[in-house]
Order: sequence, then C-alpha cells, then structure tokens
Amino acid sequence: MLWWLPKIGVAAAPTRPEELIPFTQLTATNRALVRAVTDHYTLRREYPARQFPGETASLEFLMDHIEACSLLAHQLKLITYRVTTDEQGRACANDGEGSQGCILLVRREPGKRIYYIAGSRRGAIFTARGRGVAVLEYKQVVPGKLEYTATVFVKVDNPVLAALTEMFALFLKDTVDKNFEHVMRHPLKLSTLALEEPQKLREAIRDMPEGARQKLMPFFDLLPPR
Repeated sequence: MLWWLPKIGVAAAPTRPEELIPFTQLTATNRALVRAVTDHYTLRREYPARQFPGETASLEFLMDHIEACSLLAHQLKLITYRVTTDEQGRACANDGEGSQGCILLVRREPGKRIYYIAGSRRGAIFTARGRGVAVLEYKQVVPGKLEYTATVFVKVDNPVLAALTEMFALFLKDTVDKNFEHVMRHPLKLSTLALEEPQKLREAIRDMPEGARQKLMPFFDLLPPR
C-alpha cells in the first residue's frame, strides 16, 4: 500500500475538528475560511504516521515558505511548473497535469501546521472543485528522523454531484490522496536532501537567480556543514 493512503482496518472514532484546530486562535478571516470547510465537510481523510530522514528546522522552513520550497524543487528539476504568491499570501500554481489551486498557511505552532486550500483537479469524467483544510502534526523522533501524520477535510463545491454518484466519491478520494501526496512530496524530499546531500542543495541555491537565491538563504544557512 502506498504510504499516503489511509490505513485499512477498524477505524477509531474520528477526532472532532475542534480537537485539531484552535479556532479561537485563528484570525477572523482565517477562521471563516477554515470553518466554511470543517463545519460541513464532504470528505475527511486521515493519513497514518510516516517517518523520513530530516530535521525539524529544515522541514519547518519549507512548510512555512511554500514558494521558496517550489523554487528549489524547480531548480532541482523535481517540478516543471512555477508557484507564485498572490496579494493574499496564498501560494498558487497549475501543475499542467489537471490540478490547480492555492494554499494558505493559516496557523503555525510547535509540531503543527494548518493550511487552507482551494483548487480543482480534472479527471477523465469529472472535474472536482472545492476547498480543504489540512492539519499536519510532526515531531523529531530521534536526531535525523522525523515523523508526521495528517488529517484533511474537504468540501466539494458541487455537493449534489458528490452525493449522487458513487463514481464521483471514488474519484474525490483519489483526487484528495494524490493532491495531498503532491503537496507533501517536495518538503519531505528537500528535508531529506538537506540532511543527506546538503552540498547538492548548496550548489543548487548558489546557481539560482538573485531574487530566488535570497528567498532560500535562510534555508541555506540551516544546511549542515558537510
């Protein structure tokens, strides 16, 4: 089974959104965005713990600076598209493979990040459009090894279609899983490279245009001296 898919078996009672999200600590604008999803979500996905090589500081920089993370991923040819930050602070992109959307960091605290996401994914039959809230929780298990889990709430913009077709429900689950895996792939990959191949990342950052390089310099300074 692929690591980003939910566990199969007897599920525990789902955690209520209020137990995962400190609504009272969000700004009024962000709280409205998040509650519009979590109060009436169409689908909920819970992803099991995954461990991977990395250090907290590197992972947090990449998760907190999505555009910078994408610039480095592009420089290393991990992606071909560009991510830009709009006037609302959202990181937006079109991957050229049927997915487009924006992601906004609405809450950061030790061991947790909460994002609001809006976008669409095109399939052979359906195009799913909607909004989501992703809650990521992570910890340093031992030096050089991180672990994270996640819960994603999704609200489809066409609930009638979602309710009427089993095929759409299956497509929606597949869409959420693929998009979640795609969003997490690059922070995890670059966190691992920061630990295992820091010189490769130093060289990549040095070769970037000045504007992009300046956005990555705080990350450059986190790289271990080897």
